[in-house]
Amino acid sequence: MRWPGYPRDKIVAAALGSFNPPQPQYKALKAKLAEARGGKDDPSKPVIPQGPVLKYSKDKKGKEVLMEDSRVPALRQWFGLTAPDGDTNYDKALSDSIAKFQKEQGLNANGQLTSATLEAINGPKREKTVDIILANMERWRWMPRDLGETYVMVNIPDFSLRVVKDGKLVWKTKVVVGKPNLPTPLLSADMKFITVNPTWNVPPSIIQNEYLPALQQDPQAMERIGLKVEQNRDGTIRIYQPPGDRNALGRIRFNFPNKFLVYQHDTPDKHLFAHDKRAYSHGCMRVQDPPEVWRGYPGPSDAERALHRGPSAKDVRRVGGQHQLPDRIPDHLTYQTAFVDDAGALQIRDDVYGRDAKLISIMKGSERKVADLAVDRPKGSSSAPVKMPPGSFGTTFSSAGGSGFSFFERLFGGSPEAAPARPRARVGAADRRVTPR
Repeated sequence: MRWPGYPRDKIVAAALGSFNPPQPQYKALKAKLAEARGGKDDPSKPVIPQGPVLKYSKDKKGKEVLMEDSRVPALRQWFGLTAPDGDTNYDKALSDSIAKFQKEQGLNANGQLTSATLEAINGPKREKTVDIILANMERWRWMPRDLGETYVMVNIPDFSLRVVKDGKLVWKTKVVVGKPNLPTPLLSADMKFITVNPTWNVPPSIIQNEYLPALQQDPQAMERIGLKVEQNRDGTIRIYQPPGDRNALGRIRFNFPNKFLVYQHDTPDKHLFAHDKRAYSHGCMRVQDPPEVWRGYPGPSDAERALHRGPSAKDVRRVGGQHQLPDRIPDHLTYQTAFVDDAGALQIRDDVYGRDAKLISIMKGSERKVADLAVDRPKGSSSAPVKMPPGSFGTTFSSAGGSGFSFFERLFGGSPEAAPARPRARVGAADRRVTPR
């Protein structure tokens, strides 16, 4: 094909460029890569050593309480602040600059010089920054070329969820993601329905590994923490938590069917969102403000109106249950340790799962055929239902009724009176990967 009057080299460049990801996030990273390769480490940004936490405060009379530290002059240099020579007081101006920086970095913007803040201030060296950008550009190649007109994007290392509509940010909120040993997977799937006021069905792996041992010690352990135990005719055990204020899934669950069996949900454990690093779950994503996220979704009018105004207990009961979305919303779970923020600044986040190191090693090595593949579930785990002899415990759905033998007689050969001291059973794994019921 010939384009008269158009240089051949530009035709080739345009053809090759068409194979790159078309998303603006990729193009922004590409521009930052050129800057990083052509620049040098800024001598005006000195490395600040670790030390005690510094904070600015006032006493009950309103008088400033200043902390002195030898790192203060270097911090002022880093943020372009001025002060009299020899002044080492951590004052309000410096605290305000730190708070602004923390907000930009997705940290708790309290103005205190914490260890996490220092890590963000010092950041990686230029050579490492280039590698990190390249690794993230490579991961963008794994993403769908069309993200969707309206979509959800979770950035795992940033512990954030964004709702985007027509290229504009509708809402951003904090999330809790999977622990390093139970990582949230990378995937793109369609959000198909939400569940209001959900029931939490405990995954079989938790029943087998955590709750059966707890029941062995204390047959009332589940009841004390608000869980119900049932046994079906085929012997399978079901442990679940009914809807309510204490439910581990909160009041809303966002469902996007996927082979990893993860989803996004509300949580009663709101205190975790005050932490800068929030990798505490079993793989699912706990959302700080699910009613606000809902604003980005087209959905059933009754549920939408109730959630928009902050559902009361009556509202939740009225709209509770499963609600199909009229339009499927793409939900992208991503791993962006380097990205360009809305102000055009390059942001670097901790490699919480160690994915950058592995990918950079592959990209620089000879084994470039190997991709950073996700694993469906940890080796040795199972999602098969837990089975026990019918009548072991709980409610047995059988016309013949139970066997008459107690839980301890069937399972452990002893009586409740002979059981050891009662431990506290743990509720906190509600987001273990499990098919919603």
